[in-house]
Amino acid sequence: MDERLDEEFVRILRDRRLESVFQPIVHLASRATIGYEALVRGPAGSSFTDALMLLRHAYHTDLVVEFDWAARAAACRAAMAAQLTHDQLLFLNIEPLAFGTDCPPDLWPDIKTAFERFQVVLEVTERSLDRDPRSLLEGIDHQRPDVAGIAMDDLGGNGATLSMLPVLAADVIKLDQSVTQSGPTPAVMQIMDIAYEEAERTGATILAEGVETPGHAVFAESVGAALAQGLYLGPPAPLPTAFRAAEVPLSVNSEQIARLATPFDALEGRTTSRADLTYVTALSHHLTERAAELVAPALSLLLLPDPHLLTRADRIRLALQAQRGVVTGVLGPGMPDPPAAGVRGARRHDHALDGHWATLTLSPGTASALLARQVPGSVDEYEFGVTHDRRRVVAAARSLLRRLGAGSP
Repeated sequence: MDERLDEEFVRILRDRRLESVFQPIVHLASRATIGYEALVRGPAGSSFTDALMLLRHAYHTDLVVEFDWAARAAACRAAMAAQLTHDQLLFLNIEPLAFGTDCPPDLWPDIKTAFERFQVVLEVTERSLDRDPRSLLEGIDHQRPDVAGIAMDDLGGNGATLSMLPVLAADVIKLDQSVTQSGPTPAVMQIMDIAYEEAERTGATILAEGVETPGHAVFAESVGAALAQGLYLGPPAPLPTAFRAAEVPLSVNSEQIARLATPFDALEGRTTSRADLTYVTALSHHLTERAAELVAPALSLLLLPDPHLLTRADRIRLALQAQRGVVTGVLGPGMPDPPAAGVRGARRHDHALDGHWATLTLSPGTASALLARQVPGSVDEYEFGVTHDRRRVVAAARSLLRRLGAGSP
């Protein structure tokens, strides 16, 4: 990459010269503008005319976190200068790597004031979405009390977005422009089925991106998207200097997922059984064999109380799933990290999971989990339950993903 451009990028970032343009978010049924997405730009006359160019150099110079905060601050300053009204939503992009990081002190006053004044929706991009599930989930839960909602960007753009969607509890699901513009292909139908399931389960709002023609708008309405954005509905531009009250006041809050101390807590209120190690092992193997042909988008997670219970067949199965794009992970005391090629592990074992067992699969239309814990004072007796209740499986998956370390898809 051009070193001269890297140097120019660093100067722009350190001098806080990033700028913002805003694309309208439109309520399709009424065509009312209910908010704006902030899009970062370099200063006029610079080599950085679009967000992708900026992001490439942010990653190349290892300054993506500072860049993310600076871009948010620039958008906040522009929204305050234009006196954006409280009934309009303000969508701000956030890189997963920046979740949970501290804001540079010079940027914090503008961001703090804007978050208090506006209905901010943080938009999680698909980049590195499944690289570090623990930091991503911790960051989302840390930010959620301070914002009006969390949006998941580019659903359908890659398998990681589809795999992680159930555990992220997004308030807004943004369909990738490839979905909006492709028509009813088999791939689009799979993506829409996933979006419908999530929206029904949580109450999330569906937004269609890439609406650039009247035909795209018709398609977006026909698939049930409540909101849309794209050149046909309004190009990126400076914010207007006057705002009308939103004709369709909108709340994007969806039902949230319970935060569990251990995955076994997902069985609260359910009748459990007791069995010896032989039975629980056989049941776990049965569930893993059923999931052997799992393909993306999906999650396959395993928590074992003893590293000797991770068999060679388990390692092969998980490695093959990881090759097929499935988000895979293995946890437990004494487990190697990584447990198998492409499979995420945990560098440090959480002792709150001592004696716990979980065999979990989550994919579109399928949810299953064996959840067990060792009976106190017993060597090989376990209290256990099997659930196919999607809400319980999702909550258990989040508990496990919080313990996983970073990995490579």
